[in-house]
Amino acid sequence: MNPIWTNCKQFTGFSPARTVQTAKSGFGPPDVAFSSKKRYTGSVDGQAARNIDPRRRRGREDTVMLEYRNFSKTYKGGKRAVDGLTLTISAGDIYGFIGHNGAGKTTSLRAAAGLLDFTEGEILVDGKSIKTDPMACKQAMAYVPDNPDLYDYLTGIQYLRFIADVYRLDGATRNDRIERYSSAFEIDKNLGDAIASYSHGMKQKLALTAALIHQPRLLILDEPFVGLDPIAVHTFKGFMQEMCADGGAVFFSTHVLDVAEKLCDKIAIIRQGKLIANGPTAAVRGDASLESAFLELENQKDGAL
Repeated sequence: MNPIWTNCKQFTGFSPARTVQTAKSGFGPPDVAFSSKKRYTGSVDGQAARNIDPRRRRGREDTVMLEYRNFSKTYKGGKRAVDGLTLTISAGDIYGFIGHNGAGKTTSLRAAAGLLDFTEGEILVDGKSIKTDPMACKQAMAYVPDNPDLYDYLTGIQYLRFIADVYRLDGATRNDRIERYSSAFEIDKNLGDAIASYSHGMKQKLALTAALIHQPRLLILDEPFVGLDPIAVHTFKGFMQEMCADGGAVFFSTHVLDVAEKLCDKIAIIRQGKLIANGPTAAVRGDASLESAFLELENQKDGAL
């Protein structure tokens, strides 16, 4: 599965092969990475992003970026993966989504990204229905799954050009953003190599670079820190905070509760397909750590809340 869309050709009329051919005129030979460009050294410090005066934010807290309205999903065989999920992610939110394996996190994220059909409930992205207006929704968001399936036969730079062309970025914007994000993730010198030769961590960095390249207003991420080295984790957290300070929103699943507690403004906990707690991180964890609060909620019997 492509980390942005499962069928980019259907989305825009582009195919990877076509994009590789047309990309040559805008960014030099297809297998040349950034050899003469200066590495991006701009700040991605999350603390600076958090300290921005709220009055300077382009988004407002009352701008809803992602909304689940009584969303449910039942698979063939009768397994009900998600049951009546109602949740709102607003502009400026870094919203963590936690739960045990099989709790319904990935199902919920894939449905919001338009990769999973459903009939019960509604999901809105920036006020638009993912069921009735999927193209507008996908233009406003980016989705990265837990195990990105990239086009291994392309080089890194070819893949990024392809994604940039999917979103119809002009040449100068495309080149600038590819350089910025690939340099920040320290993969710029590897962009001329085939993706098949990349390690798992490098593929994850490439997928995140591709997700950021059109500067979406909403990021939907499934376990985004898996495989990343500590420097890349710090860099990406900075980009997430920078994006939200500028009016965007991030909704991501994770099993790393320490990261969620420190990074997220809000937390939602799902158990056996049902939302059992959500709200500001401090309110969800109470006087304990997020890990302790999560384990306590997980150990409570159904109906105890």
